[in-house]
Amino acid sequence: MKNLRLLLIPFSWLYGCVMAIRNFLFDSGILKSASYPAPVICIGNLNTGGTGKTPHTEMLLHLLQDKKTVVVSRGYGRKSKGVIEVSNSANAEHVGDEPLQMKRKFQNTIFVVAEKRTEGIDYALKKYPDTEVVLLDDAFQHRSVKPGLTILLTQFDDLYTDDFVLPAGNLREFRSGAIRADIIIVTKCPAQMSADEKKKILTKISSHKHVFFSTLQYQPLISLEEQQKIEISSLKDYEILLISGIASAKKLQNFLSSQSKNFLSLEFGDHHSYCEKDFSLIRSKFNTFASDKKIIVVTEKDAVKLKNEKFEPHLKTLPFYCLPVAVNLIEDKEKFNLLVKKYVGKS
Repeated sequence: MKNLRLLLIPFSWLYGCVMAIRNFLFDSGILKSASYPAPVICIGNLNTGGTGKTPHTEMLLHLLQDKKTVVVSRGYGRKSKGVIEVSNSANAEHVGDEPLQMKRKFQNTIFVVAEKRTEGIDYALKKYPDTEVVLLDDAFQHRSVKPGLTILLTQFDDLYTDDFVLPAGNLREFRSGAIRADIIIVTKCPAQMSADEKKKILTKISSHKHVFFSTLQYQPLISLEEQQKIEISSLKDYEILLISGIASAKKLQNFLSSQSKNFLSLEFGDHHSYCEKDFSLIRSKFNTFASDKKIIVVTEKDAVKLKNEKFEPHLKTLPFYCLPVAVNLIEDKEKFNLLVKKYVGKS
């Protein structure tokens, strides 16, 4: 695989140069970026996914809970087109799994999906003129909007500084694109991160003034059918089958395998659309467990797709549990909060 990627380097340079020219055209004003009266915060990454954009967007929503906030995203994986406002009763296939996941957690926040972010923002500001903040989810490369504050995410064990442009690597543009970020967050860090580990990363990202580190915190599991809860400390008594349709399940797999007495994992592609055939495979895997204390664990993103009327018979006969996750900044949390609030207040 490594040798194959080396053969792809010329194509990576070509792709990277095309993106660099595009960025130059926006930076020089030849291609126009729209500005808006409301504060616009962009959150995104340089690579192709898996950095934890959704929980970090949720972290910002908690921080800005006293503001009238609109979240605009593409709604990746949806089968619809155009500008759509997300409702609690929406279908993930219609609006995308991540916007629906967040809408059900932040019911007073407006979520809009649109291929063109400008159209999504225009719709939101026209319908909700009292909007105080706009969050652009996964929009680092969408230069048609000029954000006032840009937050770039990069994963602890997969830093953009150690990667290369597609297709030889996983970056959407050259590493130098990170200069557009006002804040960088290194995500999915170990909870007990050493000073040497921080120093090593800061050396690699030395050109940026504001660098923060975050870790994921798993919450008590919630049953998809009966709203029962299982504490993390009780997982040691269970056999667990993990079902995941996310960009990277490695950290989640490591966590659950360390917590349970027996663990299996069944991975699907990112933003996977579940069908009846999948449940046959899920049942066969699940039935290999011998004990009575056995559960199926899914991510929040997968849960919004599984909680569908057509899958109700499976949810009633199989013990599906969702594992919520939250983000916690390691140190300097108040500094981060102040940077965001200062921008929003000034705007």
